[in-house]
Amino acid sequence: MIYAAASDGVLGEVLGILSRKRRLYAPVSTGNGQYHLETAEQWDPDRHTVAPYRTVEPLKQLVFPPREFLGRLWTEEEGNGIEERIVIGVKNCDLSALRIHDYVFRDSEPEDSRYARLRESTLIVSADCTDCLPVCFCPAVGEQPYPQSGFDINLSRVGEAWLVETGSEKGESALAAARDLMEEATPEMVQQRDESRKAMYTRVEQQARESGLAPGSDYRAAFQKAFESELWADFARDCVECGACNFVCCTCHCFLLGDGYDADSLPARVREWDSCLFRNFARVAGGANPREHRAARLRNRFDKKFNFFVEILGAPACNGCGRCIEACMGKIDIRKVLRRMLDES
Repeated sequence: MIYAAASDGVLGEVLGILSRKRRLYAPVSTGNGQYHLETAEQWDPDRHTVAPYRTVEPLKQLVFPPREFLGRLWTEEEGNGIEERIVIGVKNCDLSALRIHDYVFRDSEPEDSRYARLRESTLIVSADCTDCLPVCFCPAVGEQPYPQSGFDINLSRVGEAWLVETGSEKGESALAAARDLMEEATPEMVQQRDESRKAMYTRVEQQARESGLAPGSDYRAAFQKAFESELWADFARDCVECGACNFVCCTCHCFLLGDGYDADSLPARVREWDSCLFRNFARVAGGANPREHRAARLRNRFDKKFNFFVEILGAPACNGCGRCIEACMGKIDIRKVLRRMLDES
């Protein structure tokens, strides 16, 4: 169902109602063209924003925390300790990335029960992109700057109004408390939304083409043909193994389990993000390391994203958010790696 909120003020009332009794995560502007996710008790229209493009932090941190206490060893933990949450302003790059995490943690055996509970307890309010960053290239990897599925509620600006679309039973149920504030969207409003989406797609597509990447490129075939290329060693020379590209990536999901002792000196376990660019990532107990050199580790990163997941899920584990370009201390641009990969194949 698609509803219409007549103004920013009405939308603010709707979001205020939705955030009641839920832990809120919403973008805030830092004044330098960037937006960060902030946690709060309630939607504040004077502080929070839907944001024109994605936040600095990836959405994955809400369902796959950077460092997480899993509990004491050899004991049964009672209750899930997870409160109801709402995240507002999610962009399609982050939303689509959840299909990777769902496959790894929820839809494969064994299921990660904590991840599943975090997913279930989170109401996702996504929003169309109304602007883009210079590093955005989502059309080049088969995505678009607006959600098509996976959201509970989606927001689209249409002139002075907003379209509020439900995408799940959970979203429809949550929106029931604010339905009196909205009217049913007209076909003209939906058409205007679609025209705005098309214009935004064209803009980001052109930006991707200017970097040498076009929609429909076969990155899997290119990677396989460039497997023995010197390009991996060439780009790896600038890698400082900081792991930033993995940590800001909306799809990366590798983790390390650490066993130790909690504050009560009882054996316990934590889980924290890991990076395939780290030297010891692939090292085994006997000391052997099949990816001892940086070039092999960099190649493995692209193998996972543009070969493995294309085979498994039919789409790359890259949604064109460009975070890794911004975060890389060695100034490695994923678009240049893909372009050379395509050229050499």
